[in-house]
Amino acid sequence: MIAGNTYLSREQRLNAVQRLTALWAFTESGLGGIMHALQIPFTGLLVGGMAVIMISLVAEMSDHNYKQVLKSAMIVLIVKAMVSPHTPFPAYIAVAFQALLGFGLFSLFRVNFFSIILLSTIAMLESAIQKILVLTLFFGESIWKAMDSMIALLATQFGSIVSNGSYWIVGIYGLLYLAGGLLIALLAYRTIKNFKTENPAFILQVNAEADINKAGLKKTFQKNNYKKLWVLIMLMICVSAVLFVFAADNKTGWLAVAKTVSWTLSAILIWFMLIGPLFTKAIQKVLQKKQSRYSDEVLKTLSFLPVLRRLTALAWQQSSAYKGFNRWYHFFAMLIHATLTYSEPATTAIPANNPL
Repeated sequence: MIAGNTYLSREQRLNAVQRLTALWAFTESGLGGIMHALQIPFTGLLVGGMAVIMISLVAEMSDHNYKQVLKSAMIVLIVKAMVSPHTPFPAYIAVAFQALLGFGLFSLFRVNFFSIILLSTIAMLESAIQKILVLTLFFGESIWKAMDSMIALLATQFGSIVSNGSYWIVGIYGLLYLAGGLLIALLAYRTIKNFKTENPAFILQVNAEADINKAGLKKTFQKNNYKKLWVLIMLMICVSAVLFVFAADNKTGWLAVAKTVSWTLSAILIWFMLIGPLFTKAIQKVLQKKQSRYSDEVLKTLSFLPVLRRLTALAWQQSSAYKGFNRWYHFFAMLIHATLTYSEPATTAIPANNPL
């Protein structure tokens, strides 16, 4: 399916898979922060798209040995645990889910447009469902009642009656993620199908100066640690206000607010102080047992991460000649091309004796 990959030798395929695994690990452990520092729009969508492309490319470059997707995913998880030890356990579950889904779909249908669409849309819907479940866990039934009340009030302003407005919100939210999944699938398929290492449009000028705001990057990482907590607090305030306003009387309103606040604070404390750390430590212990088995691949991947950080900044800068969807496409293609062909003196951890 990938133009120009049929002539590759076994050694070249192994090198390609190794580099792609490193890029996948970087996608999961550091790409989001780099993109925020570069002020790249739709970061979440791009990171999700890159993961789908990496899984598809690893499956194709491994000469249809789809178990390589699972092996690469294990290396990615180990690196993720080492580089980002405070990553919440749902992030590990998401990576494992995507890898297992990719392995299953490609084993059944091979790597083609249909299987990539299924992988992308299901992965995005899983992400949406995960967020909805977390909201329900933190806020309980109150958040959906609050949404029903707000939608009903807005509907009456337009002379309509809407019941169960929260279902509409969840449905629209799911459709947005589904549309994002289709966009990612199109981007992934186009990147993979049309990828040719000799295409001059994809060649990255690696000797150029990478303009990345390191101070901004550090601030981004610090802010991201508290961002989700602030979002939860703001949501809690909004839900409490709606419950109070739309309650039958003030007494009921105060009781509803008190119940929501106490439940949410308890859920947040239990999640962040008990459940989250316990599950994360359990996952990290399992990964540590696997680490010795993949020690060589893990070390090579870790040593290549600083290079990938610089290549990401260069790819975004040099794709600025394109606009909209085309810029995303060329950004992905440039970054993948540079990852596969990058070469430096003998100190390079990942050999590139046979650049693709």
